[in-house]
Amino acid sequence: MKEAHMKRVPYIQQMRQTECGLCCVAMIMQYYKSYDGIRRIRESLEVGRDGLKISLLSKYMKSRGMETKVYRANAKALEQLTLPAIIFWHNEHFVVLEKLEGKSVTIVDPAFGRRKIKYSEFCENYSDIIMVVRPTEKFKPYNVKTNLWINAFRNIKIKKSLYLKLGIASAAMYFIQMIIPVLVQHLTDNINGMTVGMFSGNYYYYAIGIAVLLAGFSFFRGMKIIELQLNIDRYLTKGTFKKMLNLPYKFFESRSNGDLLFRLNCLSVIRDLVSEQIIQGVLQVGMMLCIMGYMLSKSIILTGVAVLFLLLNIYFIIKMKPTLMEANQNEIVEDTRLQGVQVEAVYSAFGIKIAGMENEVLESWTKRYKKSLAAYKKKNMIKNINDTVLSVLQMAAPLIILSIGIFQYMDGFVTIGEVIAIYTLAGNLFSTGISVFNIYNSFVLASSYLERITDITDAKEEQVPDEPIQLQISGNVQLKDVSFSYTSNSENVLNNINLDIKKGQKVAIVGASGSGKSTLAKIILGLYEPKNGEIYFDGVNMKKLDRGVLRRQIGVVPQDMSLFNKTIYDNICVNKKVDNELVRRVAQIAQIDEEIQQMPMKYQTLVSDMGMNLSGGQRQRIVLARALLNRPELMILDEATSALDYVNEKKVTSYFQQAGCTRIIIAHRLSTIIDSDIIIVLERGRVVESGTHEQLIKKGGLYANLYISREQAVAV
Repeated sequence: MKEAHMKRVPYIQQMRQTECGLCCVAMIMQYYKSYDGIRRIRESLEVGRDGLKISLLSKYMKSRGMETKVYRANAKALEQLTLPAIIFWHNEHFVVLEKLEGKSVTIVDPAFGRRKIKYSEFCENYSDIIMVVRPTEKFKPYNVKTNLWINAFRNIKIKKSLYLKLGIASAAMYFIQMIIPVLVQHLTDNINGMTVGMFSGNYYYYAIGIAVLLAGFSFFRGMKIIELQLNIDRYLTKGTFKKMLNLPYKFFESRSNGDLLFRLNCLSVIRDLVSEQIIQGVLQVGMMLCIMGYMLSKSIILTGVAVLFLLLNIYFIIKMKPTLMEANQNEIVEDTRLQGVQVEAVYSAFGIKIAGMENEVLESWTKRYKKSLAAYKKKNMIKNINDTVLSVLQMAAPLIILSIGIFQYMDGFVTIGEVIAIYTLAGNLFSTGISVFNIYNSFVLASSYLERITDITDAKEEQVPDEPIQLQISGNVQLKDVSFSYTSNSENVLNNINLDIKKGQKVAIVGASGSGKSTLAKIILGLYEPKNGEIYFDGVNMKKLDRGVLRRQIGVVPQDMSLFNKTIYDNICVNKKVDNELVRRVAQIAQIDEEIQQMPMKYQTLVSDMGMNLSGGQRQRIVLARALLNRPELMILDEATSALDYVNEKKVTSYFQQAGCTRIIIAHRLSTIIDSDIIIVLERGRVVESGTHEQLIKKGGLYANLYISREQAVAV
């Protein structure tokens, strides 16, 4: 069949580190003029924390009517294959191979954009696996294009009167600016018949009046722009942040902190662009039409020359658009990666210091900074060429029009005043025309930012039942045949888990690293949705419950404690107004009150970002105090008492027993769970043993081996 395709492979940037394969599929599909898009492909091809296998990419493309063949081939053999194709890169990444041209190779990398590299560099990174893709007769392109801007702003509600006021003020400003050359024409053509008194008596007043009106409308317009910015910010920024908080936990697991922070920062770019330039662009188009109408009424030839130069400007801008957009996308990618390195360095300051890795981190940052700087330089070099050519055209065109106008004046077709007016208006026409297309370019470039924001706004929120039950739990938890995998395409990490936990029981979950202990805890919390099976709290299916109400009744102390950059009091209360005595009471139970009282500011001591000014044990006990504040009926503890000595640990345990609180403990130190009512032993995602400590030791299975080996390790 005849293949309809684009001239080159379009670049689609990956939104998270594991989506390179997904983006390569989207790029190939779009090359063949099928606009499947990342979001649409995600619905069929879910990406987990470990990415996708090439067999899954092939399966999806076959389902879309494409013929795919996967080869293990060296670099020399690629010349015989149909391009573009998807290749495995550096043994960890997918890219699109676009062209092989002698000593150079063009690849489209979802992480970095289009790159032209040396053949030797290609051979070093190419991992000898390629998937060749061609459309068959069954292939039907998906032709519905998604407009990011319409989708992003469809829910923003702004009073029409605000747009009207802003439009009137802007139109008045442009009208005043346009009328000045007309007044100059009138003045020039009638200068010989005027006296000094007439000139000073009329035109001075006109000039002062115009200046006052221009200043008034300019101030009014500025105030309305600020009002519009605040309105857009209220909907866009607040809406995006609210949406992000309602997204499932898996969304945050698959994206870096630096990347998410960069996306939120992109909101201000979009806000300023829309509020300042969208109205300006619409009105400037109207101003251009008015200018051309006036010029046309005075001279068809001069208007034709002006329009010709304007079209030349537009043609150049359109030709530069793909190059400029590609450079801008590359800069965004590099800036995001640089910010990621910086965030990691700040959060890992302790580890960097104790390992003496300052020079290594600086070297890593310097490499990333140089790439960011190179991307910035490349984009601005292209912009400089673009701006220089446009400036030359903008300066030369009115001069050429003036020269032609003088000849027309000498031939008697126009007056000298009309020549001067057309010359001035031609300058306005070019500056306005270029401004309009610069606004267009800004929207094109901002699409890269908007795409990152829509990765948040288009993501599916946590599942909420139609009529959620606000259950007050007592601590009974039941799991029936629960299985879990990170994606629908990946293998299960938990298989057929059955648990029946009664109120007040102490249940320990043990197993080797990677056996699924923490994953099971996240499923009980509702952070992960089970692939199969059901979870019940007091006999009510979790799917019917209000997750927010449920989680507020569960105390959780994770292994990686997170504290806020607030006071210790605020970290325990978490935005709730709580009596100081109650805060001290839970701190005493967590065995941290005495240490807080020794601090100069006591409970008003400010905690630094991530709690870096506190010890690991102090952070852990503050989080434990926070978990105890709501008097939870269920506690999930991930080695939560590891920072306590034996005496204090006994005190905490005694409190839980007296309160009748159900405890699920993810245990690493087996000595802390000997008195558990049930010990669940996991191996490769399956429950292989369960019982009391004595029963499992007597059985002589996996738990007994773990316990004996760890006891021996402690003895040594």
